[in-house]
Amino acid sequence: MIARRIYWTILILSILIGVYFYFLSPEKFTPQFLRNFSAVPFFMLIVGIHGIMAHSIIPETKHIMVFYPLVMGAIYVILFFLHLFVIVPQICP
Repeated sequence: MIARRIYWTILILSILIGVYFYFLSPEKFTPQFLRNFSAVPFFMLIVGIHGIMAHSIIPETKHIMVFYPLVMGAIYVILFFLHLFVIVPQICP
């Protein structure tokens, strides 16, 4: 139960950090800093999503599921390409 709260906190923090740095006040920071720092909220988002999904699955069925690693890999790939080809080009055109 406490782990889910931690992962929800990480997920919400990643969204708040992303909104602050990239939508509310990007003019306060250099483009090089924004480009390099963009990995921090991205990985926090990945950790939050992975943790919430991992703790939502029943432990008895987790070890026999082939579907779980495929879903986690697909989510990571989709979010990575979204970050790489959508978010980063908007930060540094």
